[in-house]
Amino acid sequence: MDNGISKNNFAISVKPEMKTKIMNDRELDQIHEATLTVLQKAGVRFPSKKALNIFEKAGAVVDHAKQIVKIPPDLLMSALSKVPRAYRMASRGDEDLDLYLDGTKSYCGGGGTGNSVIDVATGIKRSSTKKDVETTALICDYLSEVNFYWPMVSATDAPPAVMPLHEIEASFTYTEKHVHIVTCIEERAARYAVEMATAVAGGSRNVKDRPPLSLIVSPVSPLGQETGALESALVFAEAGLPVGFATMPSIGATGPASLAGTLVVGNAEILSAICLIQLAFPGAPVYYPFFSMTINPHSADSVTGWPLGYLFSSAVAQLGHLYNLPVMSTFLLSDTKDIWSWQTGFESGIGAIQFFSTGADLSVGIGLLDSATATSHEKIILDADIVKTVKRMLEGFPVNGESLAVEDIITVGPMGHFLETAHTLKNIRELWQPGICYQWSPEDYAFRDPKQVVKERVQWILDNHTPNPLDAKVSEELAKILAAAERELLG
Repeated sequence: MDNGISKNNFAISVKPEMKTKIMNDRELDQIHEATLTVLQKAGVRFPSKKALNIFEKAGAVVDHAKQIVKIPPDLLMSALSKVPRAYRMASRGDEDLDLYLDGTKSYCGGGGTGNSVIDVATGIKRSSTKKDVETTALICDYLSEVNFYWPMVSATDAPPAVMPLHEIEASFTYTEKHVHIVTCIEERAARYAVEMATAVAGGSRNVKDRPPLSLIVSPVSPLGQETGALESALVFAEAGLPVGFATMPSIGATGPASLAGTLVVGNAEILSAICLIQLAFPGAPVYYPFFSMTINPHSADSVTGWPLGYLFSSAVAQLGHLYNLPVMSTFLLSDTKDIWSWQTGFESGIGAIQFFSTGADLSVGIGLLDSATATSHEKIILDADIVKTVKRMLEGFPVNGESLAVEDIITVGPMGHFLETAHTLKNIRELWQPGICYQWSPEDYAFRDPKQVVKERVQWILDNHTPNPLDAKVSEELAKILAAAERELLG
């Protein structure tokens, strides 16, 4: 069954009067000032000679023995001023699939990268493979609600040293949409990844104009960076590929036991890394990914779907926009293992509404379960349905001569009905846009079981959808690059 979904871009634009603010200007300024103080007095650990030398040359206070960099406020703000305020994350296909990060739209993507998948045939959780990367990419390529593809699972059947390159090849092959990669955290692998992106884009100039690949790497909270991640980020930035530093401090563990304090820690980590990138390559495209979690005080496990996490993600959007940076945060996350539980629907739905109302640029989490460690094909479909619903909600509704329907109201008059008016016949189908839970069965004269609808939709996509193929020469070039990487990195 073709459900009529297309893969054309499906960005969310929030009406200004419907945007949510979690913090006032004074509170934002307090977090900013606290961040400057932390960066100047405590500093951030940068375990990379390359990074330390860049900072020292720029005038930061560098302790080479401890690998600590203390950044003066003027140096930080000068570096931030070099960040481009708008740029694109391009698809490998038509420009209408590109993401334009100009602060006016929100784009949705999967999130990862987990190492498990809920098997589509058996329903059993298992280790993910390169084939699963391909399958999830195929589903995301089809769904219009998914604007970019971050491999939701890892190719655990590939050797670790080349695993990210296998994931990139699978992603470029099975979706036209922009690809994020998070597992590329070694400099040599990063150089091969840039080669792959350059081949897909059609040359080094094209890759800067329309970058089809971006990188997400993670600091080490509190106030630390990671060597491979830093040096991979520098490789990507030099090539003109967007880079984001996804901080993930756990509230009460690797961040203070307060939302404001954890915002300060994560903000310091992100801004210090962006400062490095701008000192090395002024004008390089960067973005602001900040993901929230807290610890379960009973077990010390990380929790992603906790109620205050909705507030935290919204605050992140405000904080990143304070610096005119494109913001990425999480939504649709659930700590459950069962996609059909009440908790899964509650956490995913409430999180989506709260998040999008802040107007963040990039959101990730589609398809994720079990505290972001596993992916479900069915949940990808369900989450896409939530996105479609929230998009419609945040568009609001028109108030004009047509929608006020004054003439119809007068004509019908007291105690009449509107079932057969021209206004109703014209507009009722637009108002009725049923989602997964409201698929009507004329034969049964009832709504269909959502579980069955979702299973059928997944299977239809897998059986019928074929992405526009890569050019044959590009596919050959990717295979050559991957083979060269395996020879070098695997010995």
